[in-house]
Amino acid sequence: MHSHVAAASDVDLLSLVLRVVLLTSTALVAGIGLLRSAVAASPRLAWAAGLVAAVTSAGSAAVLDINIGFAVVHAVLALAVPISLRWRAAATYLGFALALLLIAEAALQHSSFEFFLDTLFAAVAVVWFGIAAGEWRSGSGLRPGPVALTAALALAGAGTAQLLASGLLDRRLVESAHGLVLLALAVAALAVLVLTVVLRDVRQRYRFGAVGVLVAVVAWTALPGLPPPGDLPVPGVPRVVTAAGTSVLVSPHRPGRNLVHFPASAGLDVAVETAAGRVRAVPRPGSSGTWAEVDLPAGRSDLVVHRGDDEASVDVDAGELPALSDAVGPDGAECASAGLGIFVAEAPQVLDSCPSSGLSEEDGDALRKLVGYLASASVPTINVVGDESPRGRAATELVTAEAQQRGIAVRDDPDGALVVVSGWSRAAEALDEAKRGENYLYGVQLAPWLLHGPVVNQVAGVSLPLRFDPRDQRSLIYGMTLAARFGGEPPSLGGFHRWLAARGDGVTGPVSIYASAQVDVMQMSNHPHGSTAAGQWIPQGTIVAVSGPLGLGNG
Repeated sequence: MHSHVAAASDVDLLSLVLRVVLLTSTALVAGIGLLRSAVAASPRLAWAAGLVAAVTSAGSAAVLDINIGFAVVHAVLALAVPISLRWRAAATYLGFALALLLIAEAALQHSSFEFFLDTLFAAVAVVWFGIAAGEWRSGSGLRPGPVALTAALALAGAGTAQLLASGLLDRRLVESAHGLVLLALAVAALAVLVLTVVLRDVRQRYRFGAVGVLVAVVAWTALPGLPPPGDLPVPGVPRVVTAAGTSVLVSPHRPGRNLVHFPASAGLDVAVETAAGRVRAVPRPGSSGTWAEVDLPAGRSDLVVHRGDDEASVDVDAGELPALSDAVGPDGAECASAGLGIFVAEAPQVLDSCPSSGLSEEDGDALRKLVGYLASASVPTINVVGDESPRGRAATELVTAEAQQRGIAVRDDPDGALVVVSGWSRAAEALDEAKRGENYLYGVQLAPWLLHGPVVNQVAGVSLPLRFDPRDQRSLIYGMTLAARFGGEPPSLGGFHRWLAARGDGVTGPVSIYASAQVDVMQMSNHPHGSTAAGQWIPQGTIVAVSGPLGLGNG
């Protein structure tokens, strides 16, 4: 199966067809009934339209999740109109009731502006079809010419407003099914207005205009069943889409080497294809899900995501930006996770730096307080594990100097503590080595940015100096929102910082030491803090503060 990401999801064709047939046939039979006093329509046409509307309404109730009572009322009114044609007043009232029902069904759960547009479309369809369906009676008071012009103006206005309000005045208008239908609606509506102005014969206006009205009405009824296309790719802004039934992240979305990330929920049978060939997505140490490294050319191009038997095309636009080397190296997964914070915040911005590109003042201060805390606990030695990133080198130097200043020896000694200040990948390797080797008497201490489930859960327990409580409301909101929007992805500090910044907030509290521990899954339901729920910072674990705020006296 092949699809394009612009579709956002598979279209429910059965629901789409039933909706189009139901609303179109209902508009015709409602118009015949409503204008019975002024237009003599064929009873056969009324019965045909009524039967189609009634059968479709019943079929919708049987096949789709539609209120049965609503469907029954619709079917009864659709059949009552042709039955009552011999009584003009009764037919008019029944046609009016059916027209109101049509508007209610079409505009259900829409905003006030959308409701207004839906009312215009429905009213024009009912009136135009009702007049075009027969011969108007002389002396009825109906003025077909002015009515046609008024209806055409209303239809053209509604179609144009629908197009302008869609926000699709770009290539998505012709590259997606939703955009093409929207364009057809606007063109048909304007065509009806042109015909109405150009044609002098009023009967021809309705006869030929009915084709344009029909196209506009079919497009109008089909739009809700066609998923709107996603946002256009913006160079440098991490690209997040849904393709082949899973979430996909392309980071840093610049020319050259990029990472394509899939959540763990996508499974392991995932690959990415570019012009250079197919690359299988594989796990990375210290991160969740799978990752594929691909090269993107400058400007627009496509990726093809393969997941089992499904495949989907993802449009990307790397632009002409310079490469961001930290985004694809050993710390690329952490940088991509920061990009997910931008995505969750719904405030697109260019990912111009990665967390590993430097040691922030806040994190440096937290590491100093961590060493002070260890000194107050009389820890004799620490083993510092860093990496070659700018942040890793700076953190290693800072921790080493602070330890020496406080009289703590820096060497690998099981009677001391392990302090990890590297990125995720190196940290996962170091924790795995520690798990397989001798236990450190004073445990494992992690830098704040290593607060990430796949890192922390490498060993049974760790401690981290944090400025926020991972169990407070805003922390859990971020974790749950990220998990919901990206296939269960666990949160990270880099993404949390980006999300908070977009909301005008930040992590500014005092530093406290938090201890994390894995919890037996069978006991989770009775544990006050541990949880397996999506969005938790420590999946299948617990994290609690084990110190008060650390100040100059104790760290």
